[in-house]
Amino acid sequence: MKARIILLVCAALLCGAMAAWADVDYDAMTLEELYRAREEIERRIDALEASDERVYVAGSYLIGRDIPAGDYVLVEEEDAVFASVIVREGVTEDSGLVAHHLVNRQAAVRFTEGKWLTLTEARAYPLALAPKVEDGNAGEGGYVVGVTLPAGTYTVLLNDKAPLSSYSVYDGVLGSGEQLLKFEVIREATEIALDPGEYIELSGCRLAPKN
Repeated sequence: MKARIILLVCAALLCGAMAAWADVDYDAMTLEELYRAREEIERRIDALEASDERVYVAGSYLIGRDIPAGDYVLVEEEDAVFASVIVREGVTEDSGLVAHHLVNRQAAVRFTEGKWLTLTEARAYPLALAPKVEDGNAGEGGYVVGVTLPAGTYTVLLNDKAPLSSYSVYDGVLGSGEQLLKFEVIREATEIALDPGEYIELSGCRLAPKN
């Protein structure tokens, strides 16, 4: 029992409550007081895990139970070889396949409640926590315009030595019933205007704000 209480207290400290718990004398607390403290710590852990305040590492999750439904930005891990996301109807490999996306640097995906999610060599960031391109200089990957990338007019530039350079623009993130608005293979610098709510994927190219 004492070991479990200590572990719960450590979890609270790691969640950012170090200052609040530093002066608590647990040895002086009664068993009833310790039970109440444990209940509060477990309540706070449950609340954080059910909120958008958590970044999810590679693994398998039941959407709606282990990870909230919603829009996420997936970022491939350092030295990833085959970063991907698979969404199925059930937990087994023979369950119906809902979606399978490769993660090239990063991608934005909508997760629907009740489906099983498997992340490989990637982390899932709720939109509120997702990495943002403040200056408009964006490399390969997928970006939510108006959220992770400012809306505006950009120049699409080819990456050196890329065998093929292209970009795709959708009216929403992957898995949201998105429609392709534009796809272009480029061989030279190209100008493009992006509006809030659109989603752009860059392959073999990058963005720079138009001067």
